[in-house]
Amino acid sequence: MDFNTAISQILILFIIMFVGTAAKKAKIIDEGIQNSISVILMQIALPSLVLSSTNITRSAEVLPNLISILIITFITYILTILLCMLIVKGLRFDQKTAAVFISLIVFGNVGFMGYPMAKAFFGEIGVFYATASNLVFTAFLWTYGILLFNRQGKINLKKLLNLGSISTLIAILMFVFQISLPYSFQMAFDLIGKMTTPLAMILIGALIAEIDASKLVSDKKVYLMSAVRLILIPLVTAFFLKFIGFNTMVISVCVLMAAMPSGATNAIFAEQFDVEPLFASAGVFITTLLSILTLPLTLYMLTNFIL
Repeated sequence: MDFNTAISQILILFIIMFVGTAAKKAKIIDEGIQNSISVILMQIALPSLVLSSTNITRSAEVLPNLISILIITFITYILTILLCMLIVKGLRFDQKTAAVFISLIVFGNVGFMGYPMAKAFFGEIGVFYATASNLVFTAFLWTYGILLFNRQGKINLKKLLNLGSISTLIAILMFVFQISLPYSFQMAFDLIGKMTTPLAMILIGALIAEIDASKLVSDKKVYLMSAVRLILIPLVTAFFLKFIGFNTMVISVCVLMAAMPSGATNAIFAEQFDVEPLFASAGVFITTLLSILTLPLTLYMLTNFIL
């Protein structure tokens, strides 16, 4: 991964994001359009991107890499949850604040932002590897995430089976059994999947445009959470995986996914369950903006000290 190329890719993505912010501020994008973009992304573009990613060279290391990323991501979620529980207990956060604090750190933007980043840096193989992170994300979000925000709520197992997770499982099975899409379907899914990056970044920009930044910058909890989410977790992941001896691709993908800002799902859940929605929105907003600085730093650390 060339550092200068990586910085250029990050800059491109954030320019698109700020186009979304400007469009929302100028009322070019309203609530209805924003919701429609979200549905198109979740139901059409992202599943198509995942399916089109199966058109990769079936080399011997791809499946072991995928399994490694899946296991590493699962262990990372468990350890991150345990770390967060220690932090909120030590700082004596109340139950609602603790729930949002943990959620913002655990659930990064591995979908809307993770897939575009993986594709920008690694191409189709990056998207394929990113499916492992998103499978684990989905499993934890609709089990632990629900319990975190709604202690009396029931785990919604039906939410585990959505178009995103189904397309991911299909893509993995296609790779394992060496099934290729017919040319016309491959090209169609590839074209649809290419909408993912611009639409996802425009949507993120539109979402943060709704937040009144002046009310958010004074909350010290947000910056502590951001430091853990954007700096501590990627650094520990990088050095630990290097110490264990994983290959360059596995380390790069795992660290990139770990370096994503907090996902918008956190703010949605907080609003839905009335659990510190302002804190959740602040976390999503601040980590997304700070990632403009922290992502290049993470990549610099990777290219110069780890890989």
